[in-house]
Amino acid sequence: MDCTLHGHLLEAYLDGELGFERSLEVEAHLASCPECASEVQSWKDIRMGMHGSDLYHRAPAHLEAKLRKLLPQAQTQRASWFHGSIWAAAGAAFATAVLLISFLPMHPAGSSPAQEVVVSHIRSLMADHLMDVVSTDQHTVKPWFEGKLDFAPPVQDFAADGYPLAGGRLDYLENRKVGVLIYHRALHIINVYVCPAEGKEGSTLSTQTINGYNVVSWTKNGFEFHAVSDLNTAELRDLARLFTP
Repeated sequence: MDCTLHGHLLEAYLDGELGFERSLEVEAHLASCPECASEVQSWKDIRMGMHGSDLYHRAPAHLEAKLRKLLPQAQTQRASWFHGSIWAAAGAAFATAVLLISFLPMHPAGSSPAQEVVVSHIRSLMADHLMDVVSTDQHTVKPWFEGKLDFAPPVQDFAADGYPLAGGRLDYLENRKVGVLIYHRALHIINVYVCPAEGKEGSTLSTQTINGYNVVSWTKNGFEFHAVSDLNTAELRDLARLFTP
């Protein structure tokens, strides 16, 4: 993202008006642009200051009572709206629960790593836990994993090839802690799961499509990789090849 675009994007970002992918682009830009990051922080400080308790004064109780007597119709409508909203919220919560149960099934015994990474990928997007460390600098992301894993993930930035690094996080795959590297391709999010290959030999790229998501898996240099995204298979395999020169 170019700084010349920040005028309207940063305000929309602060107001929570951007979509998920665009918000991620802005966050990646802020991690690499001190000027924009400073401007955003200044706006946040101003907003926090404007919410200070000394700027707000509660109306006296007698004034509230007097106004309620003057507006019986509005009060009745408010009560009706409130009860209706309770039922609407309950219905929405129930529908969301049903959707999550149907869309994110429990891992059955014998489920493949590819199935697990798809479920984990979807969960990371829905639960707002995509990244534990946000940075486009591989020299920031790589040290972050130190002490959190019993291995060092091969962190690389492929921005020159059209796959910029966005950050990383910890996750679980096949009942063990793994490292996850997050990349962008245009507006697509790519999760690359990394763990020790544990005796597995280097392999060629294998591809699967599960629930509309593409998964490319391979082993190389003692590591097992699984890249998952809604990005098309050809471009996802191109990213995998960057890890296997």
